[in-house]
Amino acid sequence: MTPGMRRLSVFLGSALAAAVLLLVSALPAWAAQTITLTWVRHAQSTANAAGIIDSTVPGPGLTDLGDVQAVAIAEALAPNAYDGIYVSDMIRTQLTAAPMAAERGMTPDMLGGVREISAGIFEGHGGLAGIGYVLPPAAWVLGARIVPVLGGENGNGFAARVDAAVADIYRSGDLNPVVFSHGATIMAWTLMNVVNPDLLLAVTHPLGNTDVVVMTGSPEDGWTLESWDGIAVNPDPGLLTKLLLDVRALVVAPQTSLYEIGQAIRTGDLTAVLAAVRAGVVNVATAVVDFGRAVVRDIIDAIPRPVTILPARTTPAAAQSARTPAGAVTSSRARAGAAGSVRPNRVSAPAQRDGAEPAVPRPAAAVRQAPAERDMIVRKGAAQRSPDRAAA
Repeated sequence: MTPGMRRLSVFLGSALAAAVLLLVSALPAWAAQTITLTWVRHAQSTANAAGIIDSTVPGPGLTDLGDVQAVAIAEALAPNAYDGIYVSDMIRTQLTAAPMAAERGMTPDMLGGVREISAGIFEGHGGLAGIGYVLPPAAWVLGARIVPVLGGENGNGFAARVDAAVADIYRSGDLNPVVFSHGATIMAWTLMNVVNPDLLLAVTHPLGNTDVVVMTGSPEDGWTLESWDGIAVNPDPGLLTKLLLDVRALVVAPQTSLYEIGQAIRTGDLTAVLAAVRAGVVNVATAVVDFGRAVVRDIIDAIPRPVTILPARTTPAAAQSARTPAGAVTSSRARAGAAGSVRPNRVSAPAQRDGAEPAVPRPAAAVRQAPAERDMIVRKGAAQRSPDRAAA
């Protein structure tokens, strides 16, 4: 096959894969098993006490205060029925989890993917170095995953390793696992992945030693932040947060695709490179389509629904009378109220059936005047006949 034909086949294959993915995405999906994932930051380490950044492996141990904190967090979480305990490959998380594991008779599983964010040039420093260390993770949360910690990892590499560790936890079958990890790792990954991030929490309430973050969901369907160090988080964020997440998903897709293509190139496997390119095209195309739909959906959902208050229904007397079933008995007071002070004219049934005009009754006054008129006529006739009778 010529190089031109090979490029054409790759392009057509990518386009076909994108079309199939878009079609499949329109079909209803089965919901994945939901789990409750609890994160616990390690107890105070000697590096914490000294105020320096340490991301080395295995790293420093705990202080005396840290040992006390480890026992305290085990007691605080005792009511929770955890079915799995996980730690990073840094000794401070292992020492923090030890009291809980001993109390429950469980052996923690070690996952290197949940270790602390590599500090790069800020390793071993404190003070203002902390600002340079936390700014890149803040950029990752906003969608700029290509930004690296100077001398350390970028957001794509960080997300890939933590995602893989969380996927391992999910595949274990544990429904209520607890993970002992690190402050920057927990805060960054949580805000990068939950559907309801409270972005101010990391600023106004950064996680301290043995603070806890709880989320529910799955790698397939996403995660919902339930609480941040005991602070309940609204599962439905506002419109601005939703739009930010829409834009973030759009800009993250090409960054992730380029990262995966770069990883494939490092393997030297041409097949892997072509597969990464194909997957990247599909992911970017899907992100573009999803972005438009998500923005429209979020804006429509944010529009207040009008509430119509219907006036109280009044039933006219005639309508009430018409709805009264044949043979029904109504009270005299109800009949009087419906009829009012004037009785309706009666119309004979035959006249109604024949369609004839109903007879209009004479006014009562006219009926009362009729006898008087007759008497006057009689007296007038008698007076006219009187002379004749006298003459006779």
